[in-house]
Amino acid sequence: MRAPHRWRRLRRATACALAVVAAVAMSGCDAAQGGIATQEGIPEEIKLLGVRDQTGPVAYAGIGGARGGELAISEINRSGFLGDGVKLTIEEIDTAGSIETASAEMAQATADRTVHAIMGPTQGQQAATVAPMVERAQVPTIFTQAGSDGVVVNDYTYRATAPMASYYDLATEYLADKRLGDVSVLYNATFPTFAEIGKGSLPKQAEQHGLDIISSTPVQSTTQDFTTPVRSIAGEDPDAVVMLLTEPQSVTALTQLRQAGYDGQVMATSVQGGGNLTEAGKHGEGVIYPTDFSPALTSEKARDFVAAFQERFGQKPDVYAAEGYDGMWWLARAIKASGSASREGIKRGLQQVAKEGFDGAMGELTFEGNDMRVPGVLVRWNGTSEELVSRGGAS
Repeated sequence: MRAPHRWRRLRRATACALAVVAAVAMSGCDAAQGGIATQEGIPEEIKLLGVRDQTGPVAYAGIGGARGGELAISEINRSGFLGDGVKLTIEEIDTAGSIETASAEMAQATADRTVHAIMGPTQGQQAATVAPMVERAQVPTIFTQAGSDGVVVNDYTYRATAPMASYYDLATEYLADKRLGDVSVLYNATFPTFAEIGKGSLPKQAEQHGLDIISSTPVQSTTQDFTTPVRSIAGEDPDAVVMLLTEPQSVTALTQLRQAGYDGQVMATSVQGGGNLTEAGKHGEGVIYPTDFSPALTSEKARDFVAAFQERFGQKPDVYAAEGYDGMWWLARAIKASGSASREGIKRGLQQVAKEGFDGAMGELTFEGNDMRVPGVLVRWNGTSEELVSRGGAS
C-alpha cells in the first residue's frame, strides 16, 4: 500500500469528517467540471483510488479485493488492453473499519480532480454512507462486498459482488435434497448482509424448499464467545445449522458448537472461503457453503486467474480477490467500450458492459442494473481445500 498524499496523513475526528462530507456536497459539482478526470479520451495514466479496509475486523475483504485488482491492472497494462502506453494506476487508502474514516477519505477522493474512478468500501454501512456522496461528486465507484441495501442507488454506484442472497438458495436446495429438514440458524444481526439473509431471504427460501427453521439466534458483531447459543443449538439437535458469521466469529462458534456435542451438517457462507476455516482444524471439516467463486472451479478463466494469482502472491485467491479482479476488468472494459476514461465516459461504459455481461473469473457475469450477478457454486471444506459439491451455473 503506497504512502497516502499529504492531505490524507492527518486523520480527522468524527466531527471534522462530517464537516468534510458536508463540504463535498458544495464542491462536488465544481470537481466534476474541471480537471484531468473530466476530460474525454484516454490519457496515458488513468488514476484510481481504492478506499476500503486494509486493517480491522473485516480487513480480509479489502485486502483480497485490492490484490485481485492489482493482478487485473498488471494484466491490463501488460497486454495494452487500453492502448499502447496507457496505464491504470491505483492507490489504496485504509478505512480501518470506520464509517467516519470512510466518509472523510471518500470526501477527499471525490474532490480530487485527477481521480477517474474509485474502488469503494467493502463494508455495507460504509458503502451506504458514501453512495450519495459519489453521486453528488459524479465519480463512478465500484464496490465489492457491501451487500446491503442502499449501496447501488444511482448512476455512479456499481457493485462487482453479487448479493449473497441472490445465490444462497444453493444452500437451501442442498439441505432439501439431502432431507436435512430441521434447521437452526445462528447469525450476526449487526452485519447487514447476514442480517438480511438471516431475517429475510433465508426464511423465505427455507419455506419454499420445505425446511423448518426450529430456532434463529441473533448475535452482535462484537460477540466473541458463543458458548450459550451453541449449547442451546446442540440441545435442539437439528439436522443442519446455518451459520452466518464473520470470519473470526465463525472459527470460534464452529469450534464451540462441535465441543458442545453437535456433529451434524453446518452450512456457512463465502466468508469461510479462501482457507478461513483452517484455524478451526478438524471442527471445520465437512462445512459446506455457497460462494461466488472457488479455486476449485474448472473453467479456463478461473484456472488462469488462480494460476496467475498464485504466481504473484504465493497463495490461492479467495472470493474477495476474484471480485476485485472481475471488478477491475469491468472498469477496463468500460473505458474501452466508451472510448473515454473521463468520469462520464467510465459511467457510460460501465452501464454498457453491464447490459452485455462478460466472462470473468467468477463465471458468466450478468447484471441487474448496476449490480453484478454470478452463477454461484456450492463447496465443501475438506480440511485443506475446497471441493465442488454442486456447480450452480458456474463451471
